[in-house]
Amino acid sequence: MSRTLTALVLMALLLGAPLASAVDAREADVIDTSQTLTEDATYDEGFTVTNGATFTVQANISLGEDAVIRVEEGATLNLQGANLTGTEIEAYMAFSGGASTIVLPVDGLTGSTTVRLMMSNTLNGTESLTITSSTGESISDPSGDDVSLQVDLGDGMETLTLDVTHNHPFPFGPTAVEVVDASANMHRHEAWNLEGTSLVLTWGDAAFSIDVQGTLMIADSHVRGADLRCVGTCSIDRSTMEGSAPIIAEDGASLSIRSSLILGSRTDEDVVAVDDADLVYEDSTGTGGWTDAWIRRLSGRTVTTNMPGALVSGSDLGYKGTKSPNAFAEPMGDEVGVDLGSSEMTRIVEWLTGDGVYGKEEGTMTVTATTGWGTFVTTVPAEWAPTSVVNLELPMIEVVAIEVEERTATVNESLGVMLTVRNSGSADAASPVLECTVDGEAADTSPSYIQLSTYGGLAAGSEMDIPLTWRMASDGAHVLSCGIIDLSGTPLEAVEDLVTSDTGVTGSEVSWTYAEEVEETPLVTIVIALVVFLLGVAGIARVAAARTEENEEALDEAEDAVEEDAKVYPETTDEASTEEEQASEEPESDEESTDVAPWDEA
Repeated sequence: MSRTLTALVLMALLLGAPLASAVDAREADVIDTSQTLTEDATYDEGFTVTNGATFTVQANISLGEDAVIRVEEGATLNLQGANLTGTEIEAYMAFSGGASTIVLPVDGLTGSTTVRLMMSNTLNGTESLTITSSTGESISDPSGDDVSLQVDLGDGMETLTLDVTHNHPFPFGPTAVEVVDASANMHRHEAWNLEGTSLVLTWGDAAFSIDVQGTLMIADSHVRGADLRCVGTCSIDRSTMEGSAPIIAEDGASLSIRSSLILGSRTDEDVVAVDDADLVYEDSTGTGGWTDAWIRRLSGRTVTTNMPGALVSGSDLGYKGTKSPNAFAEPMGDEVGVDLGSSEMTRIVEWLTGDGVYGKEEGTMTVTATTGWGTFVTTVPAEWAPTSVVNLELPMIEVVAIEVEERTATVNESLGVMLTVRNSGSADAASPVLECTVDGEAADTSPSYIQLSTYGGLAAGSEMDIPLTWRMASDGAHVLSCGIIDLSGTPLEAVEDLVTSDTGVTGSEVSWTYAEEVEETPLVTIVIALVVFLLGVAGIARVAAARTEENEEALDEAEDAVEEDAKVYPETTDEASTEEEQASEEPESDEESTDVAPWDEA
């Protein structure tokens, strides 16, 4: 009976072993059910929490080199009083400035002791390094991967102080310090445990990584040597993140850090919020010194515009408020623009320094285009976005009316025309040029080209009336059209649709005729009147000549009669003469009254 009971107990233990292993997740790579880990565990390659699962850790976890913890979308990793530590951590305590001190606990060590500093860089003796112990021993200009110093601790002491001086332009220092006495008793102090003055803990590559697509909650925990990237939602409360910076909050993520301590960063910042990531940083302490508590960094800095070939520049951009290099807008896929984000410094738009001083970018973006119409410039505040649009303000020149003076005109004679031109754009136009056409051919106008610069240009939102004359060399019905000259081959060619438009406005149809057709009837009338005038003059001349001949004949007859009467009747000469004169005058009177004037006959 006892043997049977023992066998049953052993079988139950064997069957239950895999189940226990799965529950505490020490061997599992995938956490697909909600569970809690309360025993210390090691994950050489990391683990994945899948959608719908919550993995709560209340223990210590060691992670192998380059291990990866993945929290999928919809999953949750909850660290409560937990410790996550990488087994292969790269860090060193850098000597800051030319003089530093390291204070080493040596309680329990006695006699002749070796102090060995494992250095971050291989020394070649040019660093001018000197290390002097508080017990009086020293070493100068050592070389190699580590530095060993023999000291005498006597009967023992609590601490040993090392005074370090050097003259080296680049940071370096110990990754760890070992103190071993003659009895082989050893104290090992990792870089992050070293204390002293003028020391800066500097971290190398992360030992493991945490990729959060879902939710990560860290409370009252300690994380060392992690590369933490948050795409989903992450919260860190009352915890220590050692050698786990920078903490990256990607665009769209939410990261909150409250009442926590961040010690040591692999870069110049403890926290990086990318683009529009939501960041809360309250009552927390960062690495300090030259390491910023947090920054907001754009993933890129592309500026698009509506004007190919325009000059794009930025001023007071980024962390140092620098001026970006000038660049000409060129095709970028379906857009036109430039990339001004080649330098990370120009992409840092907001920050909190290690001393707790807040700063932000207050820059501008400028687009400039030089054209035949003038130079157009648009300046706007720099936008905190990976891609921003800065469209150049341009004029829009339109012919809105063409008024002709008459609907009929004479070939080769000038006809008055009035153009109404409008600038409906957002920029003044200094010198656009217009031309007119008839049936698609250049029209004979004066001036041939209408240059608005002659009239002082055209301001944005205004109109202008421009007088000109129009001539036609042939008859018929014609219509005058006017607009901007062809922009081919000019900087404005690419934006022709933005600076001018065909409004469809034309002048009224004008009937052109030759001068002979219009003046034929008046000329005939003048010729007839001239002929009548000449005939009248000729008739008057003939009447005058006839009267002169008749008067001469009557006078001759009267003279002859007087002579005869004087010879026969000398005593009645006067009376007879009078009667003859009267007789000769009466027939002349009758003849004049009956004659018809020549022009009446005509």
